[in-house]
Amino acid sequence: MNVIRIALAATVAATCAAPLMAQGTCEMETRKPYQLASAVLYIQKHDAQTNDDDRNKLLKQAVRVLTDNPERIKNEVGRNYLLGGAYVRWFQDQGSKPVLRAKRGDLGFSDTPDGEFFLPAALDEAMGAIEREMPACSDSTARLRNAVLSKVLNASIAFFNAKQYDPAIEYANYALRVNPHSPQLGAAYQVLANASQAKGDLAGAIGSLEKSIAKMGTDAASAPGRATATFNLAILTRDHAMKQDGEARSAGLHRAAGLFKNTLDLAPEGPNAATARAGYARTLQDAGDTVAVAGIYADMMANPARYTALQLFEAGVVMANGKKFDDAAKVYEAGLQMNPNYRDALFNVSNVYFALHQPDKMAPVIAKLRAIDPMNPDVVRLAGAVWQERGRQATDPKAKKMAQDSTMAYVEMAGKLPARVLVNQFTVGRDGKATIAGSIENLAAAAANYTIIFELVDKTGAGVGTSTVAVESLAPKSVKEFTVPVVGAAPVAWRYTMR
Repeated sequence: MNVIRIALAATVAATCAAPLMAQGTCEMETRKPYQLASAVLYIQKHDAQTNDDDRNKLLKQAVRVLTDNPERIKNEVGRNYLLGGAYVRWFQDQGSKPVLRAKRGDLGFSDTPDGEFFLPAALDEAMGAIEREMPACSDSTARLRNAVLSKVLNASIAFFNAKQYDPAIEYANYALRVNPHSPQLGAAYQVLANASQAKGDLAGAIGSLEKSIAKMGTDAASAPGRATATFNLAILTRDHAMKQDGEARSAGLHRAAGLFKNTLDLAPEGPNAATARAGYARTLQDAGDTVAVAGIYADMMANPARYTALQLFEAGVVMANGKKFDDAAKVYEAGLQMNPNYRDALFNVSNVYFALHQPDKMAPVIAKLRAIDPMNPDVVRLAGAVWQERGRQATDPKAKKMAQDSTMAYVEMAGKLPARVLVNQFTVGRDGKATIAGSIENLAAAAANYTIIFELVDKTGAGVGTSTVAVESLAPKSVKEFTVPVVGAAPVAWRYTMR
């Protein structure tokens, strides 16, 4: 399993620098002693100035008066608040790109002017000192922190969307330092999780996603987002567990199963519910908990009408993987009564019948499958498997020879198909808008043109909408991917023809 990631949206809102005076219940003195009054004056002049050089000089004067002989300033809270305000103004003066490092002298520090100034650490130090001394002022410090956080976090998201994972992780960690208390840090942890996963660091991705979920709300409004994050965490945890051995593997799989179950509890009708339900059962099965798996599917076997066709098909996958072929056949057959043209279910149940040595059940299913997915060598080879199984069961030499010849004929037919069409995505929105995505491969020795006409069908098998994919001059052995929108009334499956 792999997490399906979507591009993160850089929509974290910017927050303006906080006013010089704190608000609300926070009683902070920012004009005494005289050094603070001087800094306030420099900052006010900076805010009124339009010349960049003059603005820079005024900020340097404010920082210098606040940091030269700081032990003489008997107001650490006010000093740090004004210092944080100066840092934020310097940051905002740098332009759209988030500049976080400079020489200390560039900000006005007299002490070690050639040393490095690092904004996330400096701002966190100043704001942290206030928060420890006067917790009631946390809203005021948050406004200063968030004025930097928004740009840093959006930079991290932009790097991630550009697949620049190292700087994405770097800036996400900067965001965590700038404001470790912000509810927006769920996005930072999401970047860390996704970027870590992309780099192959599953343990790091799991830890980051756990922190992301912890930052989310617990109210009903946040449940859908929490369900999606929990679903992704379940997949990561399962993937990581499958790389372990012994007790670590068992514990990880049980934890992943619990997360799949949490996903269902949070959003029982959500977009990931069906996959989470199948993942829950599959993960328990991999953990060796056959009793729990049997309990999950006991009602499904006894009362299939209570479930959707997709839920039954997903249960069939789990049962077949567990070599419970009789049970898998039953749930597939129940699902196909509801949706008799679902390509993947027809393909999978054909393989289940093959495992059960039931060629006479395979044959009509594969005939329907070939009408739905005609340009797929795997489907044609399944037709050959019908005769292969008949040959195994035959006792008459003539019948056995005919079965062998028929098997070879279908194998040769599969090898002579001019193209291979693979559909790997079929999604339907509530408005009947479907998306079909996949690829076409030219199996011939010369370039060729292809036209594929996709048709949506409803549960009765009636066509309800069409769309065409045209591919021109596809080179031999080349593959062309496609994504096509199709609109229909209550579509549940697809089929295609090609010319």
